Amino acid sequence: MCIRDSYEFSPGQVLRSPSFYLMWVAYALGCSAGLMVISQLAPFAKSVGIAAAALSTMTLVVGAFGNASGRILSGWMSDKLGRINVLRAMIGICIFAMPALYAAGGNVAALYLAVFVVYWCYGTQLSVNGAATSDFWGAKNAGINYGMLFTAWGVAGIIGPRIGGVLFDRYHNYQAAFYTAAVLAAVALVCEMFARRPAVPRPAR
Repeated sequence: MCIRDSYEFSPGQVLRSPSFYLMWVAYALGCSAGLMVISQLAPFAKSVGIAAAALSTMTLVVGAFGNASGRILSGWMSDKLGRINVLRAMIGICIFAMPALYAAGGNVAALYLAVFVVYWCYGTQLSVNGAATSDFWGAKNAGINYGMLFTAWGVAGIIGPRIGGVLFDRYHNYQAAFYTAAVLAAVALVCEMFARRPAVPRPAR
């Protein structure tokens, strides 16, 4: 094993790593996009005439299954393809899934498929980012290092639903929120594309 593979980054070194901030922004914006859409799903479905029973199935079954699948199967995929590659792929899919969800409208089958994909991509970020933290900065301090990165999810939980609500209040439809979510996912993808495993710091002389 090379030095780079075995080096354990301290939290201070992680905070001095440009990749940390790229991944933090990607995590925050990627989850903001997901949470923005998820927070608007129920009222959106009602607005396009989805029946109550179908709405319950969408949120309690399809969404939950998509989220769980993203956490489990994307974790397995990341073992085969690499953490950062899977994150890039899922966020890239989000860019198209958000507008597709809006375009599905009252078509229940298409809506279910789009909801499944959105939840899958959201669940992926929550599972794979933790493993990516260990890949990038080592396992010894993974708990605190991922804790620092996970603050991005907390920020996403505040700004994602809020932006969705503000956009609906302004435009009185859900198109702006869903398309803005796609834009946020696109910015997240750019950040993920530039994120690289950092080089081992040189010892002080």
